[in-house]
Amino acid sequence: MRVSPLMCRPSAFDFFAVVLAAMLSSTVLAQENLDWPRYGNDLANTRFQNVDQITPSNASQLKVAWVFHTGINDPNMSIEMTPLVIGGTMYVTSGNDDVWALNAANGRQRWVYHPTDMPPLSSLPLCCSHNNRGVGYGQGLLFLARLDATLVALNAGNGSTVWKTAVDDWHAGYSMTMPPQYINGTVIVGTSGGEYLTRGHVDAYDARTGRHLWRFWTTEPTTWAGSSYLQGGAPVWQSPSYDPALGLVYVSTGNAAPDINGVQRAGTNLYSVSIVALDITTGTLKWYYQEAHHDLWDYDATPPTVLFTLNGVPAIAHQGKTGYTFILDRRTGAPLYPVTEIPVPTTPSWQNPWPTQPITNIESLTPHDVGPLPAGYTAAPMWTPPQEQTLVMQPGADGGQEWPPDAYSPRTHYLYQHGRYIPESYYTTPTNTSGGTLPGWGSVTDTVPGVNNYGLYGAVDTTTGKIAWQIQSSLPADSGFVIAGDVAFFGETNGLFHAVDAASGAMLWTFNAMTIKGAGGATAAPAAYMVDGREYIVNAFGGNPGEVTPNLGDAIIAFALRGDN
Repeated sequence: MRVSPLMCRPSAFDFFAVVLAAMLSSTVLAQENLDWPRYGNDLANTRFQNVDQITPSNASQLKVAWVFHTGINDPNMSIEMTPLVIGGTMYVTSGNDDVWALNAANGRQRWVYHPTDMPPLSSLPLCCSHNNRGVGYGQGLLFLARLDATLVALNAGNGSTVWKTAVDDWHAGYSMTMPPQYINGTVIVGTSGGEYLTRGHVDAYDARTGRHLWRFWTTEPTTWAGSSYLQGGAPVWQSPSYDPALGLVYVSTGNAAPDINGVQRAGTNLYSVSIVALDITTGTLKWYYQEAHHDLWDYDATPPTVLFTLNGVPAIAHQGKTGYTFILDRRTGAPLYPVTEIPVPTTPSWQNPWPTQPITNIESLTPHDVGPLPAGYTAAPMWTPPQEQTLVMQPGADGGQEWPPDAYSPRTHYLYQHGRYIPESYYTTPTNTSGGTLPGWGSVTDTVPGVNNYGLYGAVDTTTGKIAWQIQSSLPADSGFVIAGDVAFFGETNGLFHAVDAASGAMLWTFNAMTIKGAGGATAAPAAYMVDGREYIVNAFGGNPGEVTPNLGDAIIAFALRGDN
């Protein structure tokens, strides 16, 4: 059939139809680009992404989409960050405070920031491995909390420094490892350094200029003997959550200092091992909840807090190294599940032990009893004060739940968590207030040879307080969760990375990162995002020198339903 040129000429209707189709196509495409703009994805720290391209029925088809190697191979460094994804660009960090911008669709580098103005890392007061848990983002800027206790704002487009400010003095023992939280023009950061007898604090800065707005000290003077609060620790390692309706930012804090030895610091030692709710505008305390009074066991409460609604009540959930989950009314701090202050051992008296400790009736993934021990070791109940006899307790100083973040799904109403079985031996004396290699480490603690340490990953139903499912791993858990629709993702220190059914815990897919040259353990916290209609799951595989099996590497790996780009 011969087509007349007249028949091919578009009418006005056809023209507008084409324009409308293009506009709709553009709108759909925009909707299919899904960012991961914060460490916890949202201000509630849920780590939930409402996306369903990857499902329980097709997750087994996941493949490597791309691999990026940072080229930073430091035996003292871990990679614990969560990538951010904004407008098709991914931002990742090394444990040494380097920042890269990558094409989120193929992993190709767009720019890199190396902190050349920092002191030598060997001179900084770092307790454990070098780590940085990621950047914050707002107003076209990236916010980096550096190991030298300096907050830096970078241009997100090219990595250039816009401003920087010293949050505290690294010479005095301060550092920072947390992902800054951007909230309506304000950047929230907290300091680490409890092992160096610092006084912890949380600070707010103007995002545009770096001007200091307010400071909240995490050691409250009247609950510490004498002037011990001035060296009381209570560091802040992780990104806070925020409720815009209440105007409250929720911060979790670490151990009291000196660690393990309480001879100099009688009292409950507020606000160590606590959740504190602060007014976002002024930093004024609204309420607090302490998870371990007069901490003698290094029971940091540092994982991020998580916000959700429970039976119509605005709730906040948190679990730290004690291994107990607390679900509270986030307006007041009142428990929504019963909490019992149980009597605990109170000798030796020179430790100034607090006579009761809080436990909840929410089921815990963490075991709270010591299993079989080799000859020569003596088990003691949790909450026994460390003393001049070597005693083994579970949880020990490694948790419980360590730094990795929980997740929450509004579909299942489950809280996704990890637990660790690592019983540890404790020993200290009345004069051992600055023992070991760290000035604030007032004891000897150690893992027990011959004990089979392990990890647990699972889900707790927030509507019942019961464990919905759990999976045991052969190595202690050291990974956060992400929930993408109906699929949950987490990793292991041996390099295995898993997808499971978020509702049942059924294993759907496992990837072994050790098959990738230069990749290490999955000791980070993943993210989920979409670019041009394609869903990706991304995780860092860098390992952790603090774990029994470090498995160090330098890889960032993204997965999708189709293979390599």
